[in-house]
Amino acid sequence: MISQWIEQLRDSDNSQYLIYLLMLLLFAADSQTQLGFAHGFLYAPLLLLASLANKLRLLNFCFYSAMLLIILGIFISPSAPQGFAFGYVLANRIGACICLLLIYLQMRAAIVLQMQQARQQVNMLRQQQQMQLINQLTHFGRWTFDPHNHKLSLSAEAKALLPASSRNRLTISQFSALFHSPYQLALQQLLSDCIDLQQAFDIDCAYRLEDNKTHWLRIVGYPAPDIGTGMQGIVQDVNSAHQISMRLAQQQQQFKLWADSMPIMVWTADSDGNLTFVNQTVTTFTGKAEKELLRDWLDIVHPDERDAVMAHWQHCVQSGDAYSIEFRMRRLDGQYVWHLVKAVAVNDTDGKVEKWLGSAMALGAANKAAPVPPYNTASG
Repeated sequence: MISQWIEQLRDSDNSQYLIYLLMLLLFAADSQTQLGFAHGFLYAPLLLLASLANKLRLLNFCFYSAMLLIILGIFISPSAPQGFAFGYVLANRIGACICLLLIYLQMRAAIVLQMQQARQQVNMLRQQQQMQLINQLTHFGRWTFDPHNHKLSLSAEAKALLPASSRNRLTISQFSALFHSPYQLALQQLLSDCIDLQQAFDIDCAYRLEDNKTHWLRIVGYPAPDIGTGMQGIVQDVNSAHQISMRLAQQQQQFKLWADSMPIMVWTADSDGNLTFVNQTVTTFTGKAEKELLRDWLDIVHPDERDAVMAHWQHCVQSGDAYSIEFRMRRLDGQYVWHLVKAVAVNDTDGKVEKWLGSAMALGAANKAAPVPPYNTASG
């Protein structure tokens, strides 16, 4: 019954007005009573009532108001009876103020503690919600290793990622055996080193599902000083990332096979203009390895044309304009051959240059067109 009344007092917005009214009634009674009576102590239950509302601002207002009204009562209340020394009146009022101060400090500390606990609960709830959201977005679960029983415990999320595991607590060998054989020894060694040498690790392991499909999981482990010589970590589903990586690798391999089959030179560059790939035609023509060409492709350009070639390339990289120029390249035998070199920018979804696709076609000295003289209208 009392607890329900306290809850109603806390939830009601009108509770503070009730306390204000009671305070005014107490002050009115004090102003009509001769000095010497302990009316100041009557504010103490009112202060306790204000603390039950669990509102720090209301408690502060009631305390300072009660202190002011106790002092004010000395000047507006009727005089004390004859023979009653004023010192007793003053002592009475001072005692009431000290009593209220002690109650106020105690109640204020209790309210502050409750507010801190409420904030902690809110923060914990928010962290739990964030962790649940992160689990949903990143698909990961936690695991811990207890050095006392030498077993690894899986959270519910981690066990969901490892459906082949029938138990939540596994030994290191049992946990490692869940993955494909090429990764079992490596994972078991990393787990042992994490315990013995306090070394963190991060490894992607292949895991076989019930339908015999391969699924990739990321296993991260690090020492946990709070549990002695144990360790803890996460299990994360990275299968989508591996599939994307594999598709990219296949696409790159297909592009390389296509480029190497072309009779002309094919090359690519990044958004900053640095070469990232040249096909086999380029390496055959120049006699240089691909890494050497990617590092310094200007070395095969004729010295007389290097500045102009580089200036035009930098202009296109900065502006995004299509690249088209003729210059000489050094052949394997040391001879320079004219080439028509072109490139176009490949933009991303935001319209920014992502990479460049280029080609170079040999013109040869005989195919190099001579400058055309101006047309003479008089002779024509």
